[in-house]
Amino acid sequence: MSVTPFRPIQGRRIFEEILDQLEQAILDGHISAGDRLPSERQLAEQFNASRTSVREAVRVLEALGVAKVKPGAENGAVLVEKPDDALRLLLRFQLALRHISIASVIEFRTVLEPWSARAASERATDDAISRMQAVLVAMGNPIVGPAEFHQLDATFHIEIARAAQNDLVVLVLDGARTSIERIMLDALSRVPDWPATRVRIRDEHAQIVNAIAKRRAEDAETLMKRHIRSFYDEIGL
Repeated sequence: MSVTPFRPIQGRRIFEEILDQLEQAILDGHISAGDRLPSERQLAEQFNASRTSVREAVRVLEALGVAKVKPGAENGAVLVEKPDDALRLLLRFQLALRHISIASVIEFRTVLEPWSARAASERATDDAISRMQAVLVAMGNPIVGPAEFHQLDATFHIEIARAAQNDLVVLVLDGARTSIERIMLDALSRVPDWPATRVRIRDEHAQIVNAIAKRRAEDAETLMKRHIRSFYDEIGL
């Protein structure tokens, strides 16, 4: 880490200002992944803040999964090389508490997922395609009930997003799973002919994977958009 970029805190909630300055220091390149932050005492001196405020800010970083802290250590928190799933879980709670409307979920999926399918057809590795095909095999098991089938369906769509190799798309789509799951499970309970619907969904998935594997980007995008829209149309949403 280069020479300290921090300045004394003035006004507002102190720990929030500390977080803002730490974020800016990362964006400016003063701090990088793998760097160890100054000790709690040193940060308190640099920010002209109490150690309690510094400790609160560091705990937020730890809760967000971007820093690791050893209890009682005076040598500072370490910014992790690869953040964990805390932000994804935070997004899932936020969306669940906001009670996102069905219309919003449908619009979200019909915009984002067809793009993911198109991008996956251009970027997917052989391993990524194999993972999609493995999910298809599991979905074909006749003893799989609606709830487990939905979990496999969600995994399938996440695998396509991962194959598109856009980390932000994966984060947002995976974070939205709570809202999507709430709607999907309710929707599945209203399907008039579940055995026929599950066969149709799996067949549509197979067509999408085939388009991705054959690098037919436009077909993959069109098939995904039709797949999402047709399911919601079937149950009158």
